[in-house]
Amino acid sequence: MRIALKLSLIFILAIQCKSVEENKQSENDWVETQKSRDYFDYAVYIQKHPKSKNVEEALSEYLFLRDSVAGFLGCGKYNTSLSFVDEEKVLFDDELKSIDSLSFITFEYLKNGIPNVSPHKYNVQIPQSKMWDSISKVHFDILFYDKPFPIKSLKLALSEVSDGINSYKNYLSNKWYRLPYNKLTNEKKNGIDELNDSRFSFFDFSQMKGKRMILPTTSEFDINEEDSEQ
Repeated sequence: MRIALKLSLIFILAIQCKSVEENKQSENDWVETQKSRDYFDYAVYIQKHPKSKNVEEALSEYLFLRDSVAGFLGCGKYNTSLSFVDEEKVLFDDELKSIDSLSFITFEYLKNGIPNVSPHKYNVQIPQSKMWDSISKVHFDILFYDKPFPIKSLKLALSEVSDGINSYKNYLSNKWYRLPYNKLTNEKKNGIDELNDSRFSFFDFSQMKGKRMILPTTSEFDINEEDSEQ
């Protein structure tokens, strides 16, 4: 009985320590992110820390900086749209999904693309290697049609999607290096991060008064990906 109690206390303390460390990392990253005038950096912060108390401010700064960029084309043919229905459901590419299913759906979508349609892949050089492989092109467009933004649902949904992206990172790590992501050297981790940490885009369509936006079929992401393939 005493052993079980001790193990429970150790487990609780480990969780608390991990939470403190994550909060510390989140705040350190936020200090650095605030120095940036590049809206992509705020999207990266939100993807890395979707539960942070700074998400709302990061989103506001992202939209402000993004909207100041002339000729911005964020939506694209390899992008997947998410819009909110209520606190438990979202539209994922216009299909109704529960928020708690998004982690699995995201991982499968990144890994396999759309079955019988397209894998949505492009070729990259494996970090710290001379070998090449294909990875997912997919980005996630988070669309808002109402104000105030549903921050509570947003954090839940983005946490699930981020978990799915992290699972995809782990999949690539095992595929490329035969090791889980958390066992990699910092150089290899950073290489995988650079390929996967900019998968979020945000769009405020609340001024459309309930009308749904038809997204364009080209994007700056497509241009960047075509360059990387050459």
